[in-house]
Amino acid sequence: MVSTAKPKSSRSKEPQNEGDIKAFWDQQAFIHGGSDLATNPDQHYRVLEIDSILRVISAMNPETILDVGCGNGHATLQIAKKFPEVMVTGVDFSEKMIAQAKRRIIPNVDYFEGDVLSLSRNKHIVDQKYDVVLSSRCLINLANWEEQKVGILEMRKMTAVNGHLILVENVQDGLDNLNNLREKIGLEPIKAPWHNKYLPQSDLTKFLTEIQGNLLTTEYVENIGNYYYLTSRVLYAKICKDQGVEPDYNNPINAIAAKMPTLGEYYACSPNFMFVLKKEEAQWDTKKLSS
Repeated sequence: MVSTAKPKSSRSKEPQNEGDIKAFWDQQAFIHGGSDLATNPDQHYRVLEIDSILRVISAMNPETILDVGCGNGHATLQIAKKFPEVMVTGVDFSEKMIAQAKRRIIPNVDYFEGDVLSLSRNKHIVDQKYDVVLSSRCLINLANWEEQKVGILEMRKMTAVNGHLILVENVQDGLDNLNNLREKIGLEPIKAPWHNKYLPQSDLTKFLTEIQGNLLTTEYVENIGNYYYLTSRVLYAKICKDQGVEPDYNNPINAIAAKMPTLGEYYACSPNFMFVLKKEEAQWDTKKLSS
């Protein structure tokens, strides 16, 4: 039988002003404290996402890591514990999230308030360069693609030469593919949360191609959780609809799906992509970038 239990949705308590994204995340910190539910209600997927990040970082042997948009530090703490000899810094624009993060601090991690759009001018880290700069669903909280580009370039400024920028972000095309599959079996489309602007894949691909070999070079792209989304958001969701029950993120079906291979990118039906970019030594006139 499919479980009928449904976890409480924090989105039922969203701020009335949908433009106030910072207020939303402050509220999430208040509701969930240090729990991983503060940034993602699907804990099976979150484990899968963090494992993917740790796997990629393991191949880089960094001495310093900057986690941009670290939230309450749930993933930051796991990175710091996995790499105890690495100094890890978390930055987030929500002071309430940072306050929660600082409640669980360990020797090789610290946290500061900071906005990705002014990252290189942040007084706490302005003189630093990091071997790895990580954005885990931070850019999707910006207003539009123009701001998201600025965020990428700001993170590049904080990356050491020959260091890596890891973007783990939701892409609109992955969500569109997922909804195409859902439509085929009579399921309603999944909408991006009001506070998120998923990256446009065509614009992102064009941008990364333009700066290839000049500012950042794309070394690796992965559609995280392709199989998981196919199972949890299509097959399991259909079973629930036919049985007249609400899907439960914690259902054993999802637990099994989270441990399966991602299935590659031939038809990417997870909105979540990981882009691993290497910072080049060459400087380049960013005025050449198309809008």
